[in-house]
Amino acid sequence: MKKSTEYVKIKEIYTGGVTVMFNKLYDNCFKTELNTKIIAVQEDKGLYWHACKDTIFYVGNDNMDSDIGMMDNHMVLGLKKKDGYVWHLLDTKLEGSVFMSVNLHERFRKCQAHTAQHLISAILSNVYNVKQLSFQINEEYGEVEYDFKDFNEKMATELQVLCNGLIRDDLKVSVLYPTVAEATQFLPMKEVMDGDLRVVRIGALDYTICHSMHVPSLRYLQIVLIREFEKTEKGYKIRFLVGDQLLDNIERRYKVLDKISTVLATDHLYLDTAVNRLINQKNELNNEINAWKEKFYVNMANDFAKNESPIIIEEIENVDNRILMKISNILHVQYHKSCILLGKEYDTIHVVVEGDAQSDFNVAKVFNQIVEKYHLTGTVGSTIAYGGGVYRNGMLDEIKEMMK
Repeated sequence: MKKSTEYVKIKEIYTGGVTVMFNKLYDNCFKTELNTKIIAVQEDKGLYWHACKDTIFYVGNDNMDSDIGMMDNHMVLGLKKKDGYVWHLLDTKLEGSVFMSVNLHERFRKCQAHTAQHLISAILSNVYNVKQLSFQINEEYGEVEYDFKDFNEKMATELQVLCNGLIRDDLKVSVLYPTVAEATQFLPMKEVMDGDLRVVRIGALDYTICHSMHVPSLRYLQIVLIREFEKTEKGYKIRFLVGDQLLDNIERRYKVLDKISTVLATDHLYLDTAVNRLINQKNELNNEINAWKEKFYVNMANDFAKNESPIIIEEIENVDNRILMKISNILHVQYHKSCILLGKEYDTIHVVVEGDAQSDFNVAKVFNQIVEKYHLTGTVGSTIAYGGGVYRNGMLDEIKEMMK
């Protein structure tokens, strides 16, 4: 496709076969409205890609997500770079002059986070001579990984203090287009491309090749909070919040804390005490419930033992093998009874067979008969066997008939 001679704001540079596109409109993060013209349209499965003379829409990369916004009151559904143009995906086909509008709040949050990452990396590089390994931003925080051998709370606090001190100093954040000769005064030759360069500089602190958008000075970061850090295979990940993202997170968390405080009738600062009190009360109630359960199962075993038969065969609802073993142990130890106990839980059957050593009740033989008949699985010991499988109607009566 032949490129329009009017398309001058985006410059296309070929470097070793890689196309780099610089849009000077990206240098001002507050430039969020633009009147421009459509120069090409391509249909794609009922949607339409539009290339324009100029664009204020930033196309995202690994370090910063794309802008969101509107074109002539139509939501821009996607962005891509192709054939030297930025293409805008819409649900309708537009022609002629159009008005672009980018969501400033979302862009500003991303720019704050990206500039904060540059600031943090510059400080850590200068102070500790560490290398940045990765960087990502999500809704909750920014995350940067460095090749630290060690990182601790004291270092995290010092980093936060240094960041916010430089924010108060309001260092300027500049976007530069140096020559190779100019760039190599600050950067090693291997980092400098042949051709035009785009560099982001923070005062005299940082000079980095970067194609993303930034705030114009550090005061726009407002404040940085080093939230947490964790050890990784290659070093440490440091998570931070900055500016609007930090305020949004605080607001969301305060709403949750307010609800919990209202429910517990406790101030935010004492919620941990209130929660611990609830946990202790819950544990006490569980202990009390378990004690009553023990009494209930003892009484159940005593009732079963009233049966004069030497073999007790019973089915109990909503119990597992652990409870069945408690009941069978009482029948065995206190009453010298042999037993076959079934515990039904929904579609599952649990089986415990226990025999008194003084009787001729063969635990293994009885249990294996039940296992074979109902296709169960289990474990057989010298005086007790237990297992389970799929429940079948009429099992209790059938086992009673089997034992006659």
